Amino acid sequence: MSGPDLDRVVARVRAHDPDLAPADDGWSAATALVLADLGGGAADVLFIERVQRPGDRWSGQMALPGGKHEPQDPDLAATAVREAREEVGIELPPAVGRLDDLRDRGGRRGRVATTVHVIGGRLPTVPQPSEVERVVWIELAHLFHPDNTTRHFHGALGPFAGIQYDGHTVWGLTLATLRNFARVVGHDLPRPRGPLLG
Repeated sequence: MSGPDLDRVVARVRAHDPDLAPADDGWSAATALVLADLGGGAADVLFIERVQRPGDRWSGQMALPGGKHEPQDPDLAATAVREAREEVGIELPPAVGRLDDLRDRGGRRGRVATTVHVIGGRLPTVPQPSEVERVVWIELAHLFHPDNTTRHFHGALGPFAGIQYDGHTVWGLTLATLRNFARVVGHDLPRPRGPLLG
């Protein structure tokens, strides 16, 4: 299964000049896109399955480690590192770069920043039980293979574009982040055929 080479990914992310939303444009959050270097240009991406919680708009969904910016965080890169430490017990190295910010399209002004980090293989994780159901490592190549796309329904809403892996579906904001990442590294992220809501 082929996909973007990790060395090329890192070079493209380092060279990318991110489109940043204004700092005063509503709420801010950050996620960490963590690439585990497996050698030979291959990598895995760290995802979390969020705990099922009533009233949580991200309940049970696949996500990247991340959360809201807190006053003690000096910047959004620090937010991503703190959230990874709290949610999965990994201490991330400095980011190799940052993707374009995603703006909230739900009518509430805000932005989500994503920093990209490379670690030496699949490090041991300690999921935060109140927030993370499980950690899921997915091969980078898997995310870019057209056979793994799916049409996802969220309740009565859909279909949305998604990527399936071992009973899990990556969709919504997390998939939008992966599209953002794919644009930066110059590698198409496939979409399922037919009309989609997102």
